[in-house]
Order: sequence, then C-alpha cells, then structure tokens
Amino acid sequence: MLLLQATCRLLTETLHPIERAAATELVSRRGGPEDAEALLPLLLDDPVAHADFIDPVVRHGDRAMVERLFDRFVANDRLIDGAPDALLWAFGWAGLEQARPMLFHYACEQNWDAAPAAVDGLVHLSPSGMETEVRTAVETCVGKSLFAEYLPALAGWIGDAELVDRFLVDDGKTELPSTDCMAGVILAVGLLGPAGRQRLYDLFWAYHYPMIWSDQPCATGVAMRMTGLGVAELAAELRARLAASAEAPPHWWFALVKVMADHQIGSHDAPPPWRFLPPPERPLDLHRALFGPNDGWDEGLDHHAFHRLGEDGGWLQGEIHDLRRPIEELIRREALKAELDGYSGSTITAVP
Repeated sequence: MLLLQATCRLLTETLHPIERAAATELVSRRGGPEDAEALLPLLLDDPVAHADFIDPVVRHGDRAMVERLFDRFVANDRLIDGAPDALLWAFGWAGLEQARPMLFHYACEQNWDAAPAAVDGLVHLSPSGMETEVRTAVETCVGKSLFAEYLPALAGWIGDAELVDRFLVDDGKTELPSTDCMAGVILAVGLLGPAGRQRLYDLFWAYHYPMIWSDQPCATGVAMRMTGLGVAELAAELRARLAASAEAPPHWWFALVKVMADHQIGSHDAPPPWRFLPPPERPLDLHRALFGPNDGWDEGLDHHAFHRLGEDGGWLQGEIHDLRRPIEELIRREALKAELDGYSGSTITAVP
C-alpha cells in the first residue's frame, strides 16, 4: 500500500497546527484511496480531534466509507453531539440521498457553520421532489435584510431563476439582503450556471454591491466559476470604462477587480467545495488581466489606479502591485507540478 508522506506524518507524528493543516491539505489535493482508508479509523474514533480528516477521507474514500461516517455520527436525521458540521458537506459530496432531509433542515437554520456545510452538501444531490418545500422556505427570505443566510442558494439548486431575481430587485423600496446574507443569493446566481452569468455581471457593475466585503468574495468566487465569468472580463470592463471617460472613476471599480483576483489567487490550489465546480482561471491569465498582455509598465491596473484615482490611487496601486508576486509563484508552481507529474513511478510524493 502506498501512502503519501504527508499521511504517514499525520498518522505517526504530533505536528504543529500549521504543519498539520498543510499536510492535511496536501492529502486532500494529492492523496488516494489508501490515504483515506488509513485516516478513517482515527476520524471514526475521535471526530473532535480529527475533524480535519473529513475532507481527505471523503474526497478519496468510497461511498462505503462515507456511509460508515453516516451510521456513526447521525441519529434520527440529526448529527449526534460532537459530530463535526463538515460531515454535512461530506454526505452530499458522496451522494448519500438519505441525507437530503437532514441537510435541508440544517440549511434552513441560522447557523454559521452547519448551514453553509449543509448547502454545500445538498447541491450535490437531486432536488427532485423537494422543489415546493424549498421554494416555500426560500420565499420567506425575500424582501428581508436578515435570514438564514445560505438558504437562498437553494433557489438556484432547484433552478428557479424567477425566485433568484426577486432578491436582486433594487427599486428603493424593497429591502436588500445584508452583506452577510448576500452570500446565499450570490451562490443561487452561481447555481443557475450560464444563465446566471449576466446577472452576476450586472451585480458587479450596477452599484457598489457588498460582494467584495466580509465573506462575500468566497461566495462570489464560486459563482464566477459556475457562471464562467472571469477576472479577465472584469478587468477588461474596467479598462473599457477608463478609456471611455477622462473623469476620475470610482475607486471601488479597482477594489472590485483586486479583491476577486486576490480571492482567485488564494483559492487556486484549494480543493473545490463542489464536485462540479469548473476550474479557476489560469494564473497567467490573471497576470495578463491585471498587468496587461505584455506586462508593460503603463499597462497594469496598478499604474492606472495611481494616475486616475487621486488620493485613493496610492494605496490601490500598492494593493494591486502586491498581487504580482503570488501570481508569479502560482505560475512557477503549476510548471513544477506538471514536471513532477511527468515522472512515471516517482516517489517524490509517495512512499511505501
């Protein structure tokens, strides 16, 4: 049996929390069935101490492994005391249809941890037969500022574009979702797939919408990948707007592109929360979007920010320029991974 060196260390060593997190993420990204099988007993025995093993076990284990977790940690359609909320995502990821009622229950709760995990799990399962129940629950959120913040995402899950649009009305009379509650609405737009692309695009540019603050970049990043809207297109729109007028542009146009590019950089190598999530933009395409096709000194959005924004130009120039190095690191890392993956039978990442 071959195990990643990272798995061997998780099994035999007491690692510093940062080392442990890095090792666990590596197993999630590069592991296999043997790694999942090795970590499963620890997770079953002590879910509190080993909750971080859920991700690698579920990604690389088979359905039978996840059913063992379900039998161990679920009673009466609820998680037992001490069971990690991340299991809710795991049951959906593995396709356990028997978990649907439980996941829907938690998705309707105002809970910071269980609700998003339940939604992330539920979207992997079929909504067939639940459409009316879901629609009734989501409709209770329309026109309110505060609600179970991830619940609106399920409007996209059942493909109800009309219900999604009811959250996007900006008529000066309808109360808009709060910054945090907007996460579920953005995910709903994303779950519409290509049909949500123009809706997401319009949200970005219609006004200073709270999509780049607090937790919104995570939900928005997922929605961008689902709808096929990239940072390259946001940057192209910004450049077109700059060329169309000599007036000082709103500084949040630059902040918008910067924040979403930053999110893509930070999440580029992260294991996706949804099986069906399309891949992110290539790091080289991000670099071209921010700094121009030829990387000329006057092509970058950092340069434009400095020359067009007045007092806001200095800090935004720095913020955008600081993305250069991490993007370049991603480009180098992609090349290194491609090189290592080209060695057949390499023991660089696996040991007996």
